[in-house]
Amino acid sequence: MRLPSFLRRWALHRGDSRQVIRLAYPVVLAMTSFTLLSVVDTAMLGRLGAQPLAAAGIAGVLYFAIVFSIAGIGVGVQTLTARRFGEGNDPACGEVANTGLLLACLAGLPLTAAAAWIARLLAPILSNDPAVISLGASYLHYRLYGTLPMLGNFVLRGFFAGIGETRHQMVASIVATATNIALDYVLIFGRAGFPRMGIAGAAIASSIAISAGTAYLVWVAISPRLRRRFAVFRSILGTRRWAGPIVRLSLPVTGQRLLSNGSWLAFFTVVSRIGTVELAATNVIRSVYHLTIMLGVGLGTASAALVGQRLGAGAREAAERLGWEATKLAALSMGLVGALFIAIPEPILRIYTTDPSVIAVGRLPLLFLGFVQALAGIAIVLSQSLQGAGNTRFAMLAELAICSSLYLPLVYVLGLRTRLGLIGAWTGEFIYWASLAAIMSWKFARGDWKRIVV
Repeated sequence: MRLPSFLRRWALHRGDSRQVIRLAYPVVLAMTSFTLLSVVDTAMLGRLGAQPLAAAGIAGVLYFAIVFSIAGIGVGVQTLTARRFGEGNDPACGEVANTGLLLACLAGLPLTAAAAWIARLLAPILSNDPAVISLGASYLHYRLYGTLPMLGNFVLRGFFAGIGETRHQMVASIVATATNIALDYVLIFGRAGFPRMGIAGAAIASSIAISAGTAYLVWVAISPRLRRRFAVFRSILGTRRWAGPIVRLSLPVTGQRLLSNGSWLAFFTVVSRIGTVELAATNVIRSVYHLTIMLGVGLGTASAALVGQRLGAGAREAAERLGWEATKLAALSMGLVGALFIAIPEPILRIYTTDPSVIAVGRLPLLFLGFVQALAGIAIVLSQSLQGAGNTRFAMLAELAICSSLYLPLVYVLGLRTRLGLIGAWTGEFIYWASLAAIMSWKFARGDWKRIVV
């Protein structure tokens, strides 16, 4: 029986899917494990009450708005590494990684040194609840101490993805997650002779856990096999050669992430004005939501690496074909996960909190997000595929247009100026992902990204 033309477009091709999945599954597991850092914090802090849960949520968004944005350096490293790897220029891959690590140090050291001051300065924007502000400042302070290892982590992830060895990301994330679970338990609740530190203990645990994962990546990078082939950490020769291209590719990614994470922060600020219980519920939903988003991020990372490698090898049509294949995989897999949100929202929320008011408030927004997942998968993979080709500026401009003209106005109006409240605020997510998926599909289909030289 012949399938309709619409369904044929979404049919998977075994050979292409195998290539994407081979690179993607370690990244999906790695990013999922990485996200579990905040999930574990959320689940354990949920036992302390709504205020610590709310504070960790909004302070965590602010932390990622700062640090994850700067970690866009890793995208520039991955894009250049994948191209040079596709060309067969192995020494240049190591030079790119060395340069990325140097840039991470230059960006990370000042943030680490000024962690306490930054936390005090920014804490008042977190909420209008004095208790949430105080707790959030403590959480942000100790998370910022982990800035340097976080940036190094993303640079090395970009390098390993560029050379097609994504399994190291997975192992590093497992190390970090296991460390975080153990430290969260003893530091938050005061076990094994440690004092009960509450929300500060959660932040300290996360910073130490990230450092452990980064230490593993460094250990792999300095192994004799990789040092001989790619010269990672061998010398800083070539850093001046690659600093400009990395910055040029990474700045739009940093801008895009600042817009995206800044919009998340604005979203949380709007929700904090609705109520503390709504803010706690939103933190729980964000943790669930980010776990599923990692499917798209993992497939997008694999697609970006494959697109870059194929363009480096001169195989433009293969690059496009693999980009679309990763997009289909993301839409289908995330759509299936979205079906769980629709079917069993309350049991999912109970994993994170036993507070009946938080569960009641969060049920409908989580159910609604089930319908958004497939669109998010399409948008994420195609955006990262364009970044892998070197077209990082377009994704930033699209983010700016959507967030400023659609997403943020809708969140504000529907969340604070109508009776919809929290449900109205979360409605903005559907508009955001639908718009971004449409724009990225149009741009990728045009194909002008195939001629970009990096």
